[in-house]
Amino acid sequence: MKSFTFNQQTNISLRERVTNHLRDAILKGELISGSRLKEKDVADQMGVSRGPVREAIRQLEREGLLDTHPYRETVVADIGTDEVKEILIPIRLYLEWFVIKKYMDQFDDAFYEELQQVVNEMSICFKNNKMDQLIELDIQFHAMLIKVASERTVLMSWNSLLNQTRLHFIKNIRYYANDRIVTDHQILLDKLKTKNPDIILPELQRHLKGEESFLFTK
Repeated sequence: MKSFTFNQQTNISLRERVTNHLRDAILKGELISGSRLKEKDVADQMGVSRGPVREAIRQLEREGLLDTHPYRETVVADIGTDEVKEILIPIRLYLEWFVIKKYMDQFDDAFYEELQQVVNEMSICFKNNKMDQLIELDIQFHAMLIKVASERTVLMSWNSLLNQTRLHFIKNIRYYANDRIVTDHQILLDKLKTKNPDIILPELQRHLKGEESFLFTK
């Protein structure tokens, strides 16, 4: 809270504005994991009453972005390396491979072109050091695969992981060999075009585990 100051809020959908501003601050890495939030301080900085701030905090707790414990301050949620390696990545791998394996015959040139456009945008963001946008494009690439599925459970499960995935990237992107982020997505896209499960699965595993591009140091 020392180095980040909230903007004054206007009068339209105040609760949503407060929620959105808090969410954006977290997802852009302006409030890092473990940062403490005092309801009164947030309200004072935003120029609003404590009610909308309290409601915003509850909403962001439900979204998994904030943690509040009885008799303790609210903090920005954290995700540990073990959670990423043992839970987040395996679940993502299972979901994405399920969709690819079942629906790859439906992938057409238009779909591949849409994925290529995302990769091209990632390259632009990387060159301009827009890391928050790069993270969202990374998520968008994989979301496009997931959304091919007709099973509600697949989409619901994926959506439940989104904010944890964002927290992981925001916290750990400094450990990425950033020049590999765009390249890895291009490689995965090229493998997807083969529609050969024996070629795609090893690349998807390598891609999600980040064995070459991501350097777990903590």
